[in-house]
Amino acid sequence: MEKRTLYKEGSYKKGNLHTHSTWSDGLNTPKEVAEHYRSRGYDFLAITDHWVYGIHSSLCKDDFLVFPGTELDIELPGRKDHHLVGLGLPETNKIPEGYIFLEERAQNVLTTPERIIEYFGQKGNVTLYAHPYWSKVDSTDIKYLQGLIGMEIYNHGSEFESNNGNSETYFDHFLFVRNRINCFATDDAHNLEAHSLGGFVMVKTREFTHRGILQALKDGSFFASSGPLIEDFYVEDQQAVLRCAPCQDIYFQTPHRGGHLHSDEEGLTEGTFALEGDEEYVRVTCKDSYGKKAWSQPIWLWI
Repeated sequence: MEKRTLYKEGSYKKGNLHTHSTWSDGLNTPKEVAEHYRSRGYDFLAITDHWVYGIHSSLCKDDFLVFPGTELDIELPGRKDHHLVGLGLPETNKIPEGYIFLEERAQNVLTTPERIIEYFGQKGNVTLYAHPYWSKVDSTDIKYLQGLIGMEIYNHGSEFESNNGNSETYFDHFLFVRNRINCFATDDAHNLEAHSLGGFVMVKTREFTHRGILQALKDGSFFASSGPLIEDFYVEDQQAVLRCAPCQDIYFQTPHRGGHLHSDEEGLTEGTFALEGDEEYVRVTCKDSYGKKAWSQPIWLWI
């Protein structure tokens, strides 16, 4: 029997779900940000300004969608903090355009990750945990969080500026305790300089609508990337099977064992990994000769 998270049918759409504008600490207007991403081949975007909710429906085009969203944070002792991104659908989101959460702050409603996740859910949004390595939190502080759509396995802004945007270890810790979340790559861009774009998701969706993309994200029909592209990934007849654009390394990963394929000439476009039947899940990472990576969602093998 075949198991997969990527839909068999559908088309890939490229997007970034974490970025900023002049509505908070970004250097460019929402319109400039949207036009920048659209001109560079992106199909969708979320402008997630700090503590101000953006819907930006006027920036949507027939070939480009902008998701409502925001980023909320909680300061912790020891120069640590939690950052959580909320993302909604235009038709079901219950947070107004430009909302700055004054009432919630006054009442101390949003003081823990659990409360923020619950709040976003009540308001028709999903929650993405942002850049845990940059935030300096311990995995034990977050790996048991329930209700997340996923976490940032890669945050390009953090990686470029501080060398701490890769949170692969944190993602594994979620999976080790059977917390079945998905992994995302984002830009977290605050300006439109040449280096600002570098983390994205490729969503295989059955329909190019806000609802279609969000459903695909919930179903795990996407991969995260800082460069390489995955074409398909599934499990069949006790084999994990990958097809991808040419890369140099392929890593199959399970909770307790893995497999590695390597090509000096970046000629790998497919790979298989024999499963023994005791693996709870399998996921795959592709790496190119520049060190850029693509991460699949885990395929859970035990119900």
